[in-house]
Amino acid sequence: MAQQFKFSKLGLPPLPSSSPDTVAALLWAREVLQKHQANVQGVRNPKGIDELKPIKIGGVDQWCHIRGRNRSNPILLYLHGGPGGAIIGGTLSASTRPWEDYFTLVFWDQRQCGKSYYPADDEDNPLTVNQLINDTCELIKHLRHKFSQEKIFVLGHSWGSVLGMHALKRYPDWIHAYIGVGQVVNTIEAERKILKRLLNHATDKNELNLIETLNDIIPYLDFSFPEREKSWIKYCDFARRELSRLAGETFMHHLFWDDALDLINLDNLISPQRTLTDLSNSIIGDEVAVARAPYLFTKEFLDVDLPNDIGSSFDVPIFFFTGSHDWHTPHPLSDSWFNNIDAPYKKLIHFDESCHAVVNEEPGKVLIALVNNVLPIAGSKPSER
Repeated sequence: MAQQFKFSKLGLPPLPSSSPDTVAALLWAREVLQKHQANVQGVRNPKGIDELKPIKIGGVDQWCHIRGRNRSNPILLYLHGGPGGAIIGGTLSASTRPWEDYFTLVFWDQRQCGKSYYPADDEDNPLTVNQLINDTCELIKHLRHKFSQEKIFVLGHSWGSVLGMHALKRYPDWIHAYIGVGQVVNTIEAERKILKRLLNHATDKNELNLIETLNDIIPYLDFSFPEREKSWIKYCDFARRELSRLAGETFMHHLFWDDALDLINLDNLISPQRTLTDLSNSIIGDEVAVARAPYLFTKEFLDVDLPNDIGSSFDVPIFFFTGSHDWHTPHPLSDSWFNNIDAPYKKLIHFDESCHAVVNEEPGKVLIALVNNVLPIAGSKPSER
């Protein structure tokens, strides 16, 4: 949920600092790979759309990549995780390409990350959760107007599920249905469950050093601001990496944590949508707000408790797409909340070979679920498209 995907973790051999020929060769190789990716990904249907440009949202330029093979198809807005896990040109590109037969997909890099990066001003204009919710609602309004569609679909992944849930609560008449993937419920309660799950695995495997470490760090969840926030930043990745090592229960079920991060970073590196400036910002730009002093955004993030914040009654159909092995955002929490949700229609779908990255790990099953269960809510059947 709060992965910090830095390009310093690419897992590639270091470049010789005194070899400009090597740097030039790698830049050439990157350009070749980018052209190949652009050719493979190209939308050639004259009815389609492939638009990459900034949109003025909340007073600042924020980038969207809009793709589909028929621009009259229903819109599906994909809200990325993190906070700060930019999505444009990332590892989802291949997995979601077949969706473009049925939806017009909108990928948006939220403010201060990815292609929407700009330097932070925490003193005079700090980032807030409410600002990102307002951005989400403004973007939905823009898309409805741009495509002359009364309603759109909203998919919230991980952190994006917080934004998506708030948006559908505010403007239910704008949304066909909501799909929560790796649904967030209560951030601190999730961290408690993650650490308890890890401690159980460590005990079963008699990993004494890990047990000792966990007994030392578990109390931080009850610290007051800002020590709780500082400790969470310090231990968040550690707990998930260890849970991945011991049980394959965090980001991807069949891929170790660091290998998954390398995969994501490499896809970003060779993406035709990412410029060298974008990559440079990822390396030397400001840390994402959730990991940055003075930790006010971190506090807001850790205080998220959706059942308390927005209730459990909604006027929009609700779908949860949940990895059966997802302890990155622990599935017992979202399963339990789902049972208490009141909505015109709701459906919980488990993906048995997935953790948190359901769309990457079981892309075919996700597409089938979208087409057979979600798409008909827009009033059309797959055979009609």
